[in-house]
Amino acid sequence: MEDCQIQGYNIPKKTRVIVNAWAISRDPSHWEAPDEFKPERFMGDGAMDFKGNDFEFIPFGAGRRICPGMGFANASLELALATLVYHFDWELPGGMTGEDLDMSEAFGVVLQRKQRLHLVAKPWSIGQEERHL
Repeated sequence: MEDCQIQGYNIPKKTRVIVNAWAISRDPSHWEAPDEFKPERFMGDGAMDFKGNDFEFIPFGAGRRICPGMGFANASLELALATLVYHFDWELPGGMTGEDLDMSEAFGVVLQRKQRLHLVAKPWSIGQEERHL
């Protein structure tokens, strides 16, 4: 929109700037072991937006160039979660009861729990009646 200077470089008005996201996502000064497959590096406190507004997810792209598989991944996660809920009985760990849960809320665009919910999955026994939808 106008002439500017960034880190000593003069950028004239109407210059098209292309950011090298490939190099940024593999920069060892910003990422620990950038060439290793470590999906846990993108897991945080749940406050990050994976749709392109947080730079922690820049390897997946942003805007019109965002990861094309993201919609499929979201749908697959819902199916996987539904399968887990259907095939297991779920209990609170260590003899906790529902009254022991901290139900305080963290505010943001979407209302969510402040503390994560930890559950223990127990396969339902063969003696139980068969489950049908």
